[in-house]
Amino acid sequence: MAKGKILVIDDEQKIRDLLRLYLLQNHYEPRTAKSGQEGLEVLKTFDADLVVLDIRMPGMDGFEVCRQIRETNSVPIIYLSAYQDSDAIISGLETGGDDYLTKPFDPNVLIARISALLRRSNSRRNGFAAQSGEDDKPVHSLVDPLSDQELRMLELIEKGYTNKEVAGILNLKESSVKVYNSIIFQKLQVRNRTEAIVRAKEANIL
Repeated sequence: MAKGKILVIDDEQKIRDLLRLYLLQNHYEPRTAKSGQEGLEVLKTFDADLVVLDIRMPGMDGFEVCRQIRETNSVPIIYLSAYQDSDAIISGLETGGDDYLTKPFDPNVLIARISALLRRSNSRRNGFAAQSGEDDKPVHSLVDPLSDQELRMLELIEKGYTNKEVAGILNLKESSVKVYNSIIFQKLQVRNRTEAIVRAKEANIL
């Protein structure tokens, strides 16, 4: 039985073929698309559990693909891109991406991130389902919900980890953690970590 359905959207055939091979070897069910438009069409009939999305593609770029996916779908999205500057990372996360991995990349690292992201996503869904049946505490929804990666980071912030420690745990650069912090604060409409934790608890997401 497959561990999850993964859609890979990338215009490079060698990347698509490589990821398809690794996903099959790790017991996932892969589908591939060579363009953003094709990827959106595939999603209409393929109930993906996670999307691996390139940014620089002819026609529709990955940012626009992510925006369109987010209009109707909360599927976890991992950006896979040659862009390594913080502006690209910020744009990726602000458009709704959950994680960002730069090229060249180790396929085993990507598989590990896919596994971790699916595990957290499934855990939260199960937790919310249980809570809705057992807890009468009101849930205050956010206008701009946090992504899987942002929620994971918020959990680590609540535990008191520093930016450097969070970077080590999530295998990110410390500068990327700071970018995530800024996005989290913006979404929660707060100014610092303490206010973020208070707001998250008020929204019943921690």
